[in-house]
Amino acid sequence: MKLHLGCGQHYLPGYINIDFPPTEHSVQEKSVADLHADLLQLSYPAESIDEIRLHHVFEHFPRPVACALLSSWNSWLSEGGVLHIEVPDFARTAGVILNPFSSLKKQAVAERHLFGSHEAHWAVHCEGYTVRLLKAMLKSFGFRARTVRKNSWMGTYNVEVIAGKSMSSPTREECEAACRTFLANFLVDTSESKLLDVWVEMYRTQTEKSWATRA
Repeated sequence: MKLHLGCGQHYLPGYINIDFPPTEHSVQEKSVADLHADLLQLSYPAESIDEIRLHHVFEHFPRPVACALLSSWNSWLSEGGVLHIEVPDFARTAGVILNPFSSLKKQAVAERHLFGSHEAHWAVHCEGYTVRLLKAMLKSFGFRARTVRKNSWMGTYNVEVIAGKSMSSPTREECEAACRTFLANFLVDTSESKLLDVWVEMYRTQTEKSWATRA
């Protein structure tokens, strides 16, 4: 079984295409989804999924929630399972914004690409990803990047990573420890330990919803 999360109007044959119901969209003309659902409420049996694919969806999740989803998706995936993620290329897109010779139009499109289109409650980006950050994040939660590709479309720049599930699945406890270690990188100073505790609690709350169920 293969999942296409946040499919929008792009139907992928051979996948279960999942997206919000039409009532959550304001400009989408049609729904092609096989299943209407909130991605944060999904859970599947352990090792029951062969591939999880999402294009321009992952950046919509707050950082601790994104960590929780990676750990949960790992628990869903079968041995040798694949995670396929595409996100805006923060570094290259920020370069367009910072280039004094870029037109206002190009800078505005780049701003939207990094921060979201804002036409719906979910149309906001919570994180900017570089290749280094995304690979480090994937590794923390039991994935190994196999292929990294960069692409562009009409003045927008993107990073696509295809990662494989590591041979040994990390336990729930190991994933939470990895979350704490990874998120500690975002602390400005050690005095912010309470902030880290809040992030880990956000992570824990999401894993309660999405960690693999028993078959």
